[in-house]
Amino acid sequence: MNLVTLNPEHMLDRFFDTDRFLGFPRVNWLPDSPPPILPKVNVIEKDEAVHIEAETPGMTVKDVSVEFHSGVLTLKGHREQNAEVAKDDYSIREFSNQSFERNFRLGDQIDSEKVTAGMDQGILKIVLPKKEQARPKKIEIKPESSE
Repeated sequence: MNLVTLNPEHMLDRFFDTDRFLGFPRVNWLPDSPPPILPKVNVIEKDEAVHIEAETPGMTVKDVSVEFHSGVLTLKGHREQNAEVAKDDYSIREFSNQSFERNFRLGDQIDSEKVTAGMDQGILKIVLPKKEQARPKKIEIKPESSE
C-alpha cells in the first residue's frame, strides 16, 4: 500500500520557500491569526486494516470530524477558545482558536462501510479495514514430486 499525505499547499510552500536558503525562520501565519496546527499521526498497516492515530490535544469528539470519500481520508478539527475574558485583559495569550485539516490518500483498498473512529485522551484513533481482495493471501508452496 502506498500511503501519501495529500497537502498541496505544503508542497507549494516548500517549492517557493526562499526563507530556508537565507536562514530565516519559516512563519506561515499572520500576526493577528492563530498559528496553523497539523496533528502528528502514527500510521500502522496490518494485513487486515490500516490504523491511524492522530494527536488532537484539548479537542473533544464534537471538535473533530473524520470523512472517507473516493479513497481519501480527511481529518478536520476546530476548537473555539473560551471568550469570557476580553482580549485586552491578557498580558500574554498563547491559547487561541485552533483549526486543522489533514488528508491521506489511501486508494480503493479500504472498505469504507467498515471504517470506525474513536477518541481517547486527546488521541483520535481510526481503523480502516481493507477489502477482502486487498488483503495479502498466503500461498502454500508444495514440494515438487521427484520422478
